[in-house]
Amino acid sequence: MREAERQGVVIGVYQAGGYDKLDVQKAQLDTCRTLKPDAYIVAAITSDGLDAQVAAIADGGWPLIDLINGMASPYVTAHILGNFRENARFGANYILEHRADWEKAAGRPLKVGWLPGPKGAEWADAMEASALDALRRAGVEVIHGGYGATGMSTQMDLVRALFDRVPDVDVVFGNAVAIQAAANYLRSRHDGGTHLVATYATDGITDLVRDGTIELAVSDSPIVQARIAVDLAVRALEGRPHGVWNVMTVDRLDRARLAGYDLSRIAVPEGERFQLRPLSPLGPSVPPGPLPTGVGGPPPGWGS
Repeated sequence: MREAERQGVVIGVYQAGGYDKLDVQKAQLDTCRTLKPDAYIVAAITSDGLDAQVAAIADGGWPLIDLINGMASPYVTAHILGNFRENARFGANYILEHRADWEKAAGRPLKVGWLPGPKGAEWADAMEASALDALRRAGVEVIHGGYGATGMSTQMDLVRALFDRVPDVDVVFGNAVAIQAAANYLRSRHDGGTHLVATYATDGITDLVRDGTIELAVSDSPIVQARIAVDLAVRALEGRPHGVWNVMTVDRLDRARLAGYDLSRIAVPEGERFQLRPLSPLGPSVPPGPLPTGVGGPPPGWGS
């Protein structure tokens, strides 16, 4: 919203409600087309599930910006993406750096529980490929905790099932909601011996890094990505130069690094929380100028 205000544009914000709501996101895009916005910003639920909607938008000559999650359509005007493979690689490398000490403490080879998020989401699939490649090449035992939407109840069910199957998991590694769920689960068991590593950061995750519950999270600055998406939409509308493939750098956040980190890159300040805002139909009451429209399922960095 801040970037839209800075650019002097009107923006509508919609949320599909989770990574299992593809039909909702399709309907939202179809509804937005009837309102005739000048541009679209989409955090897609799946990489190819919106192909028909994206093609229809392109046929109308409207710019479409792919925000964070990744879309495969050739009709996307510009992408601003998290570096998902790097996120997972940073987390896997942290585990490997501490492997010897953790195995010595456990008195046996390390067991890592892996919880990627929703199957079919571009970001989750990319993170999974990178994480499993790094850990399995190093000979680490990885216990797959299963796929699921990044809602707390779904991820908590997966966490419980993981520990029911393998009670002595040494590390839980995965999406931010799963790691928050694991922190809550382990707290209820008074278990402080399991290491927690998150593939991305949210404000809830940073609180847990700060108090030492989570050892590492990886930030790809989702708020900065959203600001860039608005700027890309405006540049495309005005015919100004813009990158087509734009990828964020990532930062490793442990307790020490977090102290000096700009948290506005991860979450908006209290009192300015994400709000849904339907786009008004175009008419004389709407200020002139470009109208990028945000649509869809919340990206990973927003704790979807």
